[in-house]
Amino acid sequence: MRKIHIAADQFSTEEEVHEFFQEQFNFPDYYGKNLDALYDLLSEVTEKTHITISGGIADEANLGEYGERLLTVLEEAAQDNPDLKLKIIE
Repeated sequence: MRKIHIAADQFSTEEEVHEFFQEQFNFPDYYGKNLDALYDLLSEVTEKTHITISGGIADEANLGEYGERLLTVLEEAAQDNPDLKLKIIE
């Protein structure tokens, strides 16, 4: 099982978020580096994966609104893909 931990203050830009996910999941070069593309590729993950996000990634001091949208994408991907589990720790 792959375990990925994301700290709320780990990213300061959208680009850093997508670089992280591309590296962690070995996404192909054609990965679009946007939330729609992230959802699409996470929906196809076949290795059991547990993602834990700590802290307030959607806080204004961190990613703000983009963090909120990221959480929504991760939650939806986890609902649609039985191999993907998400835990949010506030």
